[in-house]
Amino acid sequence: MAANKANPQQIANHYSRLLSRWPTDRIRPVERHFQNLLRERIKQTIGSNTSTSTSTSNGGREVNAAYLLLDNTFTKQYPLPEAMMKPASMPDHYTNLARELEEAPDRTWWGNMQKRLKNMIRMR
Repeated sequence: MAANKANPQQIANHYSRLLSRWPTDRIRPVERHFQNLLRERIKQTIGSNTSTSTSTSNGGREVNAAYLLLDNTFTKQYPLPEAMMKPASMPDHYTNLARELEEAPDRTWWGNMQKRLKNMIRMR
């Protein structure tokens, strides 16, 4: 198998492409976004004029792993069974969780309080 001969500029270009394609996480605080890590990697890669084969191969591995995650390769390769996504005890659990994650960033303080009160006073 041939070794990956990517130079630091190519790796930085891949990091830039990942940065432009990576979706933002509206739940996570801005300072903890994955985009910040990608920006840091671009600076480190461009800043290292004396590239070692170890740093470029690690950068290549990181880039490959990020592309695999971005393209949902593992989800496609290993799909979850429907029974796991809709358990018999609570078939709507994951649907409700996804809806909650979409609504949460836009909810106001008052909306959070209302949601909390509704959850405290559940009637079955």
